[in-house]
Amino acid sequence: MKKWIVLGMVLCILLCGCETASGNPNQPEEDSGQIGEEEASQTPTENETSDARIAYYEQLVIDLQEELLQVKSELYASRVEYEAILAELKANQTPNGETPSQSSAVFQYEVTDGFAILTAYTGDTKEVKIPATLDGYTVLAIGDRAFLDNAKITSVTIPKTVTSIGWFAFSGCVSLETIVIPATVETISYGVFQNCPSTLTVTCASGSYAEQYAISYGIRVKAAS
Repeated sequence: MKKWIVLGMVLCILLCGCETASGNPNQPEEDSGQIGEEEASQTPTENETSDARIAYYEQLVIDLQEELLQVKSELYASRVEYEAILAELKANQTPNGETPSQSSAVFQYEVTDGFAILTAYTGDTKEVKIPATLDGYTVLAIGDRAFLDNAKITSVTIPKTVTSIGWFAFSGCVSLETIVIPATVETISYGVFQNCPSTLTVTCASGSYAEQYAISYGIRVKAAS
């Protein structure tokens, strides 16, 4: 009897163990499946978030680059405009910052070693007084043919800054009556007064180079006061 009781208990234990064994293996599988699904569902979400962030920052960099390029373009345009204005201001000013005088506009000149060499006269004034400076440059010489064949001028006054008068400078000035030449002039080239009227008078200092030159060509001389 006891054997049968013991045998029945053993069978019950075995049966319960089998049910437990048959039930438990499925449970972990279900749990692992659920965990796998959760991980699978979470993993794409994280990837999508990471990709979205990368895309966002990439777009942000592109936008910043475009803004920077636009700023550079605006700065370049402003610089070009500024340089153009600066060049215009420099063109309208003398080296001393003064605006060109109206009188200097009728005298053409070239700059050599920082000095102005008068090359032409385009004014209508008959009594010409050559300025000592042109746009801030000291007038050092009257260039070759500067007043060639100017039939209008009747008198010329040369400033004390001038040291030389070029070839044929006043040749053909058929109305020229008087010219004042300072003692600073040490060189007067050939043919300066060619074809000028016989009544031309050179006003100059006594003993100056201008006086000697005028006398050598038979030109009237008047002593400077």
